[in-house]
Parts: sequence; C-alpha cells; structure tokens
Amino acid sequence: MGNENSQFDVVVVGAGVIGLSSAYHIKKNDPTLSVLVLDSNTAPAQGESAKSVAAVRDCFTSEVNRLLAGSSIEFYKHVQAELGFNLHLDLISYLWLYSEFQFKQFDLIEKELRENGVRLRVWDRKEIAAMIPDLVVDPNSEQSHLIGLESVFGAVQALNCGTVSPELVARFYENEFRKLGGEFQFRTEVRSLVLAPKNRLNLPGEPHIWQEKFFSGVRTIQGTILADTVVLAAGVRTPWLLDAVGVDCLVKPKKRQVFQLRGNTLERLLNTKGLNEQDVIPFTILPKSGIHFRPVRGERSIWVAAADELGRPFKLEEEPAAEEMYYNYDVNPVLSEYFPCFAGLRPTSSWAGHYDINSLDGAPILERVSNCVIVTGLSGSGIMKADAVGRVAAAVLEGKPEAVLFNGRAFTVSRLGLENRNVERERFVL
Repeated sequence: MGNENSQFDVVVVGAGVIGLSSAYHIKKNDPTLSVLVLDSNTAPAQGESAKSVAAVRDCFTSEVNRLLAGSSIEFYKHVQAELGFNLHLDLISYLWLYSEFQFKQFDLIEKELRENGVRLRVWDRKEIAAMIPDLVVDPNSEQSHLIGLESVFGAVQALNCGTVSPELVARFYENEFRKLGGEFQFRTEVRSLVLAPKNRLNLPGEPHIWQEKFFSGVRTIQGTILADTVVLAAGVRTPWLLDAVGVDCLVKPKKRQVFQLRGNTLERLLNTKGLNEQDVIPFTILPKSGIHFRPVRGERSIWVAAADELGRPFKLEEEPAAEEMYYNYDVNPVLSEYFPCFAGLRPTSSWAGHYDINSLDGAPILERVSNCVIVTGLSGSGIMKADAVGRVAAAVLEGKPEAVLFNGRAFTVSRLGLENRNVERERFVL
C-alpha cells in the first residue's frame, strides 16, 4: 500500500477512537467493502484520543447527548461484561461540587434529568463533607478570597458515569475491524483531499468552478490513495483539510492539558468509602473554573484538568505541551483550597492535546459533502460518544436516514448534520 493510485471503497482519515469506531461499523455493516484507515502515528489512538482524561457520562439535558453517550456506555458495558474484553470501564460516578447559585441552577433541571432516566444522588453540604474528609466546604484563606472561591453548598452525583481506557477502547475496535478484513496504513500523513471533476475534460487546472466535483481520494506523503468515499475523522486536523477545499465545518482547535499527581496525601482520596462500589473518589468537578480530577487507581495517582474556556485561545499547536505556569497559577490555587491534600504536590507527569470544538453547539457534526463523510466536532466527548457516532457515520455513508444505536434506539442522522441540524443546547455542562 501507499503506491500511487491505490484504490479502496472507503478511506477513513484518522485512527483515533472516532475513526476506529466509524471504520468498524462501516465494515461490519458491509463486509464486502474494502476499507483503509490512515493515520500519521505509528499505532491507533496515539493522537488526541491518548491525551484525554477518558471520562464517560450519560447525564445530559440534551436528548442527543443522552442518546449518543448513553448508548455508547451501554455498548462498553456489553463489551466488557459479555464479550469479555476489558476496557477498564469503571463506573465510579461523576460528582459535581456546587456553590449555592450552581445548586439552585441544578434544581431547575433535576426533575427533567430524572424523568429521562438519569440516575442521580444529591448531597447537602454536611453529608458530602462527611463523605469526603479531605474536602474543605468553606475555603476561607486570603488566597480563596482573592480568587473568589465560594462555599460548597451541596453536591450532585451522577451514577452511570465513570472512566475508561482510550487505549483499550481503541484496541477493541482495531481488533474487530481487522477480523473483518479492514486495513491500516500508519506513518501516513494526509496532506490534502483530492478534488476531481466527475466528467474529466483534461483541461488545465481542473476541476473548474463550473464542473461537478467529487473527492477522488487523499494525497499523502507516500502518494495518492483513491477512494469511492472518504470518511474524514481527523479530529482537530479536519477543519484544516476542509478549509483547503472551501468547506466550513464550524470546528476550532483548543488546547487541553492534563496533570498527573501522586503523593501520600492523596491516599485517602483514592480510598474514599461509600460513594461508589470501588471505594474511590468519583470523577470530581469543582465549583470554580471547570477544574476537575479523576482517580487512576492502578497508578495510585490523580489526573487534574480544567475546562479552558474564556481567555484560552483557539489555536492548533504542532507539538502541544502542558504548561507548568498554567498548573501553578490557574489550576492549583483553586484545587488546593478545596482539597488541601493537593497543596505542595508537583505534577509527576503531564501532557497536552486538543479538543475539536464545535463552536455552534458543542455536539458532534456528521455531514456528507459529495462523497466525503465528515465526522468532527466532538468537543471533548469523543470517547464517551464514540460507538454511537461510529454507527451514525456508517448510516450517513450508506445514505440511510436513521442509525440504530446499541440500545436499539433509532437516531435520525440529519440531527447531527449542518443543513437540518436538530440539537438542543446542553444545560448540564461540566
């Protein structure tokens, strides 16, 4: 492979979890198709997928988010429990620590969430303080006043949520795709989409604006690979490839950073009793600045990150690195006030990647332009929605109006398109 004009029925650009899920479901739906997955890395899920905090949740107000995430989580449960493929899926729950204002805002949506099957537990401040001895519900230092920290008024725990291993999710899809005869080509950077005229006239500069066009394949560093259909699941590089051919997918790159912390002072958090069956602190979101952390029991460590919203640029970095100053002056001052057990700890490791942010509504975008299926805009929820998104991508490729998700629910694919989009604004944000 890699020779000039190699020909496939489908070429999938990107071997992250979204590209892998899409390739698997496309091949599973029609095993006769020749399907090739391209990626610039040396193995699957070595790009943005590997840099995620890898958390999964089904607690959303948006029906679209609930369907995509909920059915994916159920599929992961099936893979782990019934197929016997360990994904390190750990339903340790999500725990939002809320100020009084945030708690009252949640009160407006609690009934709706419960009526839509979201499993919740609500704690008052005394209860949550008793459950988590390391939590300071009333930060009162000079620093906490300086940065405007509010008291923890209560907490909301979403139970059908937790963490999973991106590497193992990717490996499952890779293995199943290979069993079906799917092919990979790694160390292959896609430089551009190849746009061609449907009726070639052999004129200089084809295709011209008056010619009907299609995507004949992709141009890589090894040569051109031809395809009847191109599936573009290249994460933050998707808009870069589409911009070159005049297609706007409404996606922008934003940096994300994760910091790994270890220390004896964290052991009690890692052995928190009574909030889940695993007796560990849940995936926890602080009341300030979207700062959150997840336990990693096997490593005896905690990963810390933040939402990176206002003030953080939309920018693609070729080799993103976590910023020490960002942890020291943005993350740690908040983290250590609510959880003094983090005070004085320095990251033992850190990494950075990008979110492919859908600037319209934050939900995935699946659109077909000519014979190119665009799968993008996961906005940080790629792993938690990967299985459902792969099924929708396969339905878009086949021209079907509906995809059938793992739980048997029919999903209208146009809801995630740009022309007839129907996505509710999410009101239960991280």
